[in-house]
Amino acid sequence: MSIEVQHITKTFGSFTALSDVSLKVPDGELVALLGPSGSGKTTLLRIIAGLETVDQGSQGKILFHERDVAELHAGQRQVGFVFQHYALFRHMTVFENVAFGLRVRPRKVRPGREAIRDRVAELLKLVQLRGLENRYPSQLSGGQRQRVALARALAVQPKVLLLDEPFGALDAKVRLELRRWLRKLHDEIHVTSLFVTHDQEEALEVADRIVIMNKGRVEQEGTPEEVFHQPANEFVLNFLGNVNLFHGRVEHGKAVFGSLVLEQGVEGLAGAVTNVHGKSARMFVRPHDLEIHHVSNGKAALHGRVVRVQSAGPQVKVELRGEEGQSVNVELSHERFRELGLSVGSEVFVSPKQARVYVEDYSI
Repeated sequence: MSIEVQHITKTFGSFTALSDVSLKVPDGELVALLGPSGSGKTTLLRIIAGLETVDQGSQGKILFHERDVAELHAGQRQVGFVFQHYALFRHMTVFENVAFGLRVRPRKVRPGREAIRDRVAELLKLVQLRGLENRYPSQLSGGQRQRVALARALAVQPKVLLLDEPFGALDAKVRLELRRWLRKLHDEIHVTSLFVTHDQEEALEVADRIVIMNKGRVEQEGTPEEVFHQPANEFVLNFLGNVNLFHGRVEHGKAVFGSLVLEQGVEGLAGAVTNVHGKSARMFVRPHDLEIHHVSNGKAALHGRVVRVQSAGPQVKVELRGEEGQSVNVELSHERFRELGLSVGSEVFVSPKQARVYVEDYSI
């Protein structure tokens, strides 16, 4: 079932949580709402679930498979909701927690005892918790509790699954395991799902598409590849992943950042920079898009000194100090690092393989 919201506005007193937000989640997709704290992600999720209402007088619509459900209360929307802190009933066993939504259905549509038992058994197998039916939440790990919460949400066979920071309360290792498990689970059940996260890596790894929000607005929608490699604006570029920021100015058709001078035709620098002489410029370069050399090779480059090396991990992270005191972070393969023979104090030249430059109101 597809989800679509049209022109949603929500205020809390003088604070605008959502400002004319529109987006669509196609049937069967897993979509991430990604953004910093206060960007409106959870408010939008709660409005879709029916736990919050849009502003009175707002013309906004909430459509499930092209049917407007804005006037329906949460229990009528056939939505499964998973909270960050599990919200399990501590006095109930795993079995009873998962069965809860089925047991409280109106008598006319309530399944029989055997049907409930079979449904719970099926779900516990799906979330890999068979054999834990009689345990209480206090006897489970954080990751197990979150899987119980997900099974409970799925028990009522929702048309839409909404997850609010589902792994935010877990440690890094468990988060990594569960997000991979969620992706695999989604590929099996294909329930249209929307999940909130502020973790860029989580969204890039798990989601089919990503909606990036900031200050109550949608900044960009697209596949993980699109939003990462083709950011719509400065905010998206700076928010997604690590990035180096350089400040400079435009002089005679060239973008100048200290000793690094970019001219038209440089890869990653598209468009003309004429007619903006003297204006301030900002250059963004991701650490893996910088290359290091011991001597100048003719490319536009900054001169710097190595101040820190972190070699633990899949890539070597090198921190440099530029001529003007700016910090520059570079990521290298272990093979390239060994070739260069870098150590703290090494003097090097660093040049961008790709760069994105913004000149005041222009993007080039």
